[in-house]
Amino acid sequence: MRKKIIGMSVVIALMAILCAQSVTAQNLTVNTWTDKLQYHPGEKGKLKISILNELDEPVEIYNITIEFPWFRYDAEKGEWIGNETIEGEPLALIESDGGDHYEEVPFTVPTDGRAVMGSTIDIDIVTSKGIRSGDASLLISAPNWPVSLVAFDTWMTSLIVAVVVCTIILAIVVLFATRRTQAPRALVPRATAPPPPTPKAKA
Repeated sequence: MRKKIIGMSVVIALMAILCAQSVTAQNLTVNTWTDKLQYHPGEKGKLKISILNELDEPVEIYNITIEFPWFRYDAEKGEWIGNETIEGEPLALIESDGGDHYEEVPFTVPTDGRAVMGSTIDIDIVTSKGIRSGDASLLISAPNWPVSLVAFDTWMTSLIVAVVVCTIILAIVVLFATRRTQAPRALVPRATAPPPPTPKAKA
């Protein structure tokens, strides 16, 4: 009896593991990435979105909403900028068990202060199976400010003048210091010479 209970427990445990694996394997996977590792302000790029259907039934894609790191409200234009929505009726129908859908969205990194050095692009995908989200890392390099040759020449000239002035001041200080340690010869006291002998009186 005990062996039968143990055997049934093992079978039930194995069935539970297999069922869990089959459930986790069935999913609607969203993969996103950019065409380059790093971008400069003003540079163009491409956001790539891949949707893989691992479910056992087709999935409809209604729209894809993208928010870039520079997503802001522009009061001057009176509109939101830095976002994009791709729509359709439906946008795509992904077949079951391995069907996929691919989108490529171009973008331009702004040159103003909206572009942060490191952030993410957020993606929301509305499907017949609910909303699926994803994100892609976006790395923006700091701008390189070129140094003009005129400014460099001015800087070098100022540096040379400062070095010469400091050298002269240092030489004067050393000269005064050495003169103070040595007393002048005119001030060195000398021993007085003995008086000449007085002549003896003749007898």
